[in-house]
Amino acid sequence: ANTIRNKLFRGMILQDVAFFDGNTSGQLTSRLSTDAREMVSPIQSSMGSLLSNTIRLIGGVALCFYTSWRLSMLAFTTVGPIITITQVYAAWSQGLNRQIYAALAHANGIATEALGNVRTIKAMSTEEMEVGNYRDSTRVALSTGVRDAWGTAGMNTINSYMDLAANVLVLWYGGWLAIQHDGRMTAGKLITYQLYWNMMDSSYKSLIDMVTSFTRAAGAAQRVFSL
Repeated sequence: ANTIRNKLFRGMILQDVAFFDGNTSGQLTSRLSTDAREMVSPIQSSMGSLLSNTIRLIGGVALCFYTSWRLSMLAFTTVGPIITITQVYAAWSQGLNRQIYAALAHANGIATEALGNVRTIKAMSTEEMEVGNYRDSTRVALSTGVRDAWGTAGMNTINSYMDLAANVLVLWYGGWLAIQHDGRMTAGKLITYQLYWNMMDSSYKSLIDMVTSFTRAAGAAQRVFSL
């Protein structure tokens, strides 16, 4: 974070005067503080979990196919739609989070300029106008955040139903194979497969949960790298 802030400040200070005419000091300090922090926060807090869950996911997939490739081919038919839904959500959420940070930066700019020129505001009696401008910016951030929250809830709901469908397929087809008594599947192998599947599924859900924090980081990174 320290290196990013240093490079970001250097990029700011080397801009021409027109850049500073189009951006308030509050917006620029927001990039140095909030955007830089949000950009590196998931990396600092989630890197260990990301690595361990990725290893468990790969191991779980390998063990599932080793135990029963037939069950795996059937169960993994639900993975494609889940990945597609997650990718669409991530791209959509990234854009929303960039709007949120832009709105908060604009609000921060309004507050900084107002507090820095409070004597002029008092002399002109424009306190309510400044409060209204600040409220409008924070309202934009709030409404965009609510949309992102609804999107997250929708994605999680759909993914949960897809996960339920995969478990139903595993138990139904695995149970059908077990009662055939032809050696392809036994009750013990089905239980073992279910344990491997649950391990893989738990890791996958943890990785999906990280998508939200990484999309927020991507939204902040876009604003940082735009300099």
